[in-house]
Amino acid sequence: VYKNYDPRAKIIRELANEILDRLPANDPNQKLFAIARELEQVALNDEYFKARNLYPNVDFYSGVIFLSMGIPVSMFTVMFALARTIGWISQWDEMMGDEESRIGRPRQLYMGAERREYVPVDER
Repeated sequence: VYKNYDPRAKIIRELANEILDRLPANDPNQKLFAIARELEQVALNDEYFKARNLYPNVDFYSGVIFLSMGIPVSMFTVMFALARTIGWISQWDEMMGDEESRIGRPRQLYMGAERREYVPVDER
């Protein structure tokens, strides 16, 4: 929840509209999206949220989009992180290229094994 309406949330809401317009009217995600839109309106008009300037963020509608794309709920966290990875890598790359960069926190040094063989989940 942001203190100001996240402009990305408006964009992703429109994207959700476009995606769901392509789905059959009886698709369960249509109902879920309708609920999400109603919840957004309730929050935007509720005195509690208005007094605290609380607004939906960019991820508010992304769950409905992921479901519509057939992505299982168990993978939502992965999708949220994946979408941000390019930004994280870009920030790290800029920081590493700037010799005067004084802040790069948190600093963590990996002390574990250098290489381990992958073991499938069902064999662990």
